[in-house]
Amino acid sequence: MADFGDRVAVVTGASSGIGRRAAEMLAERGAKVAIFARSAEKLSAIASRHAARIFAVTGDAAEPADVDRLFEQTEARFGPCDILVNCAGMIDPALVVDLDAGRWDRMFAVNARSAFLACRRALPRMIERRTGVIVNVSSISGVPGPEKFPGFASYNASKAAVIAFTEALAVEVKQHGVRVNCVSFGSVDTPMWAAASGGAPAEMTADEAAESILFLASPQSRPMNGQNLHVYSV
Repeated sequence: MADFGDRVAVVTGASSGIGRRAAEMLAERGAKVAIFARSAEKLSAIASRHAARIFAVTGDAAEPADVDRLFEQTEARFGPCDILVNCAGMIDPALVVDLDAGRWDRMFAVNARSAFLACRRALPRMIERRTGVIVNVSSISGVPGPEKFPGFASYNASKAAVIAFTEALAVEVKQHGVRVNCVSFGSVDTPMWAAASGGAPAEMTADEAAESILFLASPQSRPMNGQNLHVYSV
């Protein structure tokens, strides 16, 4: 079990599900964690249970000004970010023929643009200090090959973009001592899965999914860079 003693982590999409558990487990293992999402009430409840280890910032992960504020407040409270977990995500099922451009764009904004914005903001300090780890959260839905389902084209495409972004960014920053990896989950027992699955059982718990994120954030995965870790059964 990795020790994240006093490392500074930023977790987006941290108000519930995988993001919440990843943030809490990082804090339980010694990290100082800034959690970020749109729900102030949920974030405050999480932060209140972890005393000085978790700091909550409310905002939209797809908005540059909100992301800038997240990092400004994190740096003022804890210091520069050592670990970035991009877990912000949404799902909005619709057949392509029924999908307007605004809904398509919002899917990409939350699932892909948010990762770009957070990485862009975190990287200058990581590069300056020649250390840092980024973990982007994708999905089996973005992986070429596994069966896709009607109504999820925008979600699939946005998650595939996260995987491609991870591979490209890892090449750009590896000479600066920064690692960038991705993890693609199958079905995870979260509120988002419950809303989209029609009652189908999930393959794993949020804790199990979070452990994969912590592995990629830890020195145990040091040889890995630009990889997309598949965490699902076929």
